[in-house]
Amino acid sequence: MARPRKELSKVPLTPALVNWAEALGDAIGRGVLRAMNQGIPSVGGTNAISANRRRGRPPKALVGNIVAADRRCTVPDCMRELRSKGLCSAHYQAERRRLLAGGKPA
Repeated sequence: MARPRKELSKVPLTPALVNWAEALGDAIGRGVLRAMNQGIPSVGGTNAISANRRRGRPPKALVGNIVAADRRCTVPDCMRELRSKGLCSAHYQAERRRLLAGGKPA
């Protein structure tokens, strides 16, 4: 059986508790006001960039690292890093879908 709740009007409010509650309310209000004026900071940089950015590990080209020639996808004109069987993840998944659909191996 649940305990009966205390009536809040019967709980004595000490001056220290009242001061703490007022200080907490002021701090929360200042934080909300700051967030509204400046915008909520994001880890990835400015809000406009991070709002449109995809989740997960960014591609090597966006990070600024250049993929070595021996680590590139074997598909012509693809500059992405290879993941499996000499293909980048995009071309590997496309090949996998083609094989699952009944196509011949490349």
